[in-house]
Amino acid sequence: MQNTIEQLNNEGVQYFLRGKFEEAKLRYQEALDMNPSYATTLNNFGMMFLQEQKFEKAESFFNKALDENITSTYLLNLGHAQANQGKLNEAQINYEKAIELNPKSLDGLKSLASLFQYKNEYHDAIRIWEYIILNISSDVGFKLQLAKAYIKIGENQYALSILHEASKQEKQQEITWYYTALIHFNAKNLGLAKTAILRAITIKPEEVSFRSLLAAIYLGLSEFNSAITEWDYILNNQPENHKIRIDKAVSLLATKKLTECIDELNIVLRSNQVPKALYYKAVALLQLNKKDLKAIGILKKLVELKTEFSEESKNILHNLTL
Repeated sequence: MQNTIEQLNNEGVQYFLRGKFEEAKLRYQEALDMNPSYATTLNNFGMMFLQEQKFEKAESFFNKALDENITSTYLLNLGHAQANQGKLNEAQINYEKAIELNPKSLDGLKSLASLFQYKNEYHDAIRIWEYIILNISSDVGFKLQLAKAYIKIGENQYALSILHEASKQEKQQEITWYYTALIHFNAKNLGLAKTAILRAITIKPEEVSFRSLLAAIYLGLSEFNSAITEWDYILNNQPENHKIRIDKAVSLLATKKLTECIDELNIVLRSNQVPKALYYKAVALLQLNKKDLKAIGILKKLVELKTEFSEESKNILHNLTL
């Protein structure tokens, strides 16, 4: 019988790996009909539900598997099911139990560090990422995670040091340069930021986040036309990217290209009355005509809506009456 159960379980695994989930479930169920406490199949059934994002069912099966046999793998899987339901403290407990059983479990350590990072417990995340890098794997992905955690706590020099080491490795160099650029940008070191992000773009020219950061750097350098060129590049591929279109419009406003600015904002406002787009349209209209009634109407609307632009709109209206 045992060989038959194992055979059914293994057939289920093969179906699962080929994406044939219904066939896999049938095999797993046949195995459990023969032995309802067969831990391997209970765990595999849980993995099936985890893949289908049926997290409560997955949790139930992992618990059943653990009732029969406590292993690091089953505890780790249970933690995944709980984390996906927002049961973060329970997930943490099970990740820690999994690591106690298998201290060198890379999956367990990664999961725990990622959970700490998600909970904004960055010092704990740093502790785990550093342990992984020093004792298990120096993969650049772990260095990037460590650098991001240091950025979150404001330790930018530590982050830059880690990114410098990561840049010597071939993998994910574009991400390494992106975060290097981001640190320099936030520190107002715009020349260094520009150099780093251009290296990232050389490797991955289509990446929107890279182009967007370069545009912001150009904006900080008052190189408005260069910023607009970057935003146009993005909009050519993502015409519905309203955030980028508004950023472009603000640059056009800064360079006194008022009609072009309004045209860009109108594209946004046709589908979504974004407060930021409304505000800058009003500002552009007022620069064309200080008594523009449409602009005044927009500002009054923004004051009533209680948006982040309400106070600025109120101040402009006040100044118009002086």
